[in-house]
Amino acid sequence: MSSSQKILVTGGAGFIGAHTVVQLLKDGFHVSIIDNFDNSSMKAVDCVREVVGSKLSQNLEFTLGDLRNKDDLEKLFSKTKFDAVIHFAGLKAVGESVANPRRYFDNNLVGTINLYEVMAKHNCKNMVFSSSATVYGQPEKMPCVENFKYSES
Repeated sequence: MSSSQKILVTGGAGFIGAHTVVQLLKDGFHVSIIDNFDNSSMKAVDCVREVVGSKLSQNLEFTLGDLRNKDDLEKLFSKTKFDAVIHFAGLKAVGESVANPRRYFDNNLVGTINLYEVMAKHNCKNMVFSSSATVYGQPEKMPCVENFKYSES
């Protein structure tokens, strides 16, 4: 990918997302963040701007939005032709997912399906999807491998 490309980072105000956004901006990419601040805040976006400086911050856009709301995605994709999406907007707390599976289903599955559908409609074919080792629960041994038994969720 060339550095003039436009990248959407879902969950870009989260810990991993914000660090990824900093590196993308430093590498010359134009970056848009969409985040609902479920477990983050605008402070993270402000910190990204502070770290990269005012010049690189010109290549950063932020949208307060939720992947479960397809209209939020449609507005974003109608405004910008994205070359790729880096998808970090997933909930990951194992205990909470067992206690409230519907919330995790809505956010992680419905939100991701909405994202895929809007990407397809707007001909955006490149995605990096970040999952989590927490799907395995507490592993019997390390490192985790793909054929480990899944945890209840």
